[in-house]
Amino acid sequence: MAFKITNVKATFFPSEEAVASALNTFGLPAERFGEALDGFVCSAPVVASRGYQQDLAAGLEAHLGSVAFGNGITVSWDRTYSEALNERADVTFASNGHKQRVFVEIEFRPNVEKDLVNFQIGHNAGRLAAAILILACDRNEINAAYTTMPEFWKFVGVIRELRPGYPLMVCGIGGEHMTGAP
Repeated sequence: MAFKITNVKATFFPSEEAVASALNTFGLPAERFGEALDGFVCSAPVVASRGYQQDLAAGLEAHLGSVAFGNGITVSWDRTYSEALNERADVTFASNGHKQRVFVEIEFRPNVEKDLVNFQIGHNAGRLAAAILILACDRNEINAAYTTMPEFWKFVGVIRELRPGYPLMVCGIGGEHMTGAP
């Protein structure tokens, strides 16, 4: 049973303008990133002994790494937030020799705070131009049995209180499991 993303929500910190400015430096409009998520189909089968969110995260990571965004944007082999640490983002985009990167985290595990800390470390190290965090809108759409999956609206509230000083786009994805071929 494949999973198709049919709904993408986005919110921006500290503001939509700050995120747009940072992403436009890379020639990557926020709406283009959302379009890359919308309609994505993860064709991995649902296996009772394995959490589907693992396959969906891996599929999204591969998909985002293969999208031709254009404008000189490439997937960066250097996904580290800091030269002093070995923490790596799920996907990192580079553009035209910029030192800074766009770091993307796909988070279906209950450790979103770790991603926010890594984004801050990347910002402090001067490596982060913008951050993109992808969460489930409704965990039940992906895997109802996984009750600790973080959800978009809950963490939008947490991030609002945190007030990050770097450009951050939080994307919530929703969808449905489809029967038959995608």
